[in-house]
Amino acid sequence: MEKNLTEVLNARKIPLWNELPELDLYMDQVIGLMEKYLNASKKDKLITPSMINNYVKLGIMPPPQKKKYSKTHIAYLIIICSLKQVMPIPNIKILIDEKLKNSSIEELLNEYSKLHSECIQKILKLSENYETESQSNPAMFLAVSASVCRYASEEFLNIIK
Repeated sequence: MEKNLTEVLNARKIPLWNELPELDLYMDQVIGLMEKYLNASKKDKLITPSMINNYVKLGIMPPPQKKKYSKTHIAYLIIICSLKQVMPIPNIKILIDEKLKNSSIEELLNEYSKLHSECIQKILKLSENYETESQSNPAMFLAVSASVCRYASEEFLNIIK
């Protein structure tokens, strides 16, 4: 059965804090969970053990406790892994650090999850309108929009640095 854009995008829901596992996890469990949350195939390699270790070394997220990762770590990784598709890691660190000046990681993840859902709905609406108005495939519109949004976010981060 063929899926449409709405089904595909709505399937990629970023969990809220209270939807994260209560128990601490080992590295391989974290990677499996991240693949599930971000709808990644094993070939995509959105996250590997060395990536997680690098995020800790770079100070983007706290180190694990006794080789176990908590809800806090999972929240950081969800945000990092989804943003790294469109933003360099140093900019992600700036963005997270800036947001955590006035909120907790729990609040940040919840805000991120809600914003992610809102963006999906706006993108679906925009792509429907674009397809109707121009009789064109919305893929080009969405690709150009992503490019413009990346540029705009980088310029905004340059302002707050």
